[in-house]
Amino acid sequence: MPLLQGIGLTCVIAFLFYRSFMGLLIGVGVVPFWIHLNRVERVERRKARMLVEFKEFMILIVQGLQTGYSLERGIKQAENELKRLYPDDSVLLPYAHVMNQKISMNVQLEKAFMEFALSVGLEEATSLAEIIAFAKRSGGDYGKNIRETAMKIEDNLAVKQDIETITTEKRLELKVMCVMPIGILAYITLTSRGFVAPLYGNLAGIFIMSACLIAYGFLIMLGKKIIDIKV
Repeated sequence: MPLLQGIGLTCVIAFLFYRSFMGLLIGVGVVPFWIHLNRVERVERRKARMLVEFKEFMILIVQGLQTGYSLERGIKQAENELKRLYPDDSVLLPYAHVMNQKISMNVQLEKAFMEFALSVGLEEATSLAEIIAFAKRSGGDYGKNIRETAMKIEDNLAVKQDIETITTEKRLELKVMCVMPIGILAYITLTSRGFVAPLYGNLAGIFIMSACLIAYGFLIMLGKKIIDIKV
């Protein structure tokens, strides 16, 4: 789908910015940029879903520990509960299942959890894996340490979700603003072709439209950076 969208965008750019078949060559250069933006957006959406599910997974582990389960059994029980919460489209569940399979084959829990954390690619999971490894080595009431750490990470995740909710409107506005320049240029081209005619068919026009296209792409990237708030 992103490739088809990129091809469509190439044709639009060739017509609106250059009105020539040669413009297709420049438009083709936009396709990797467009595919990259779509890939980044998909990764961000997947990571956001992963964070939500990981938060639920941690809560389930903590609940298991509070009822007296061992950490191994608590993680297994958390996987079973996660299946109920996300029966069809969980992004975290396959990684949790692999981790429990390793634990059942006598792989050390701290090693299995660290591999799980690296697989899901979340800093929060890696932090929890390090705490588990430390607690396992040092002994004592590691369940208490894990619960406290899980609660802190849960608070951090809650802040991230709040930021995501607050910036949702701004993200929508950014998408509208990204489309508006193309829409305005298309409107002028269709209704007042003579108004922009001097920008086509000459070297100066090609230079100006190319500069506008580059600035357009730069501002899209800048807008995404502005609303990408890190915690």
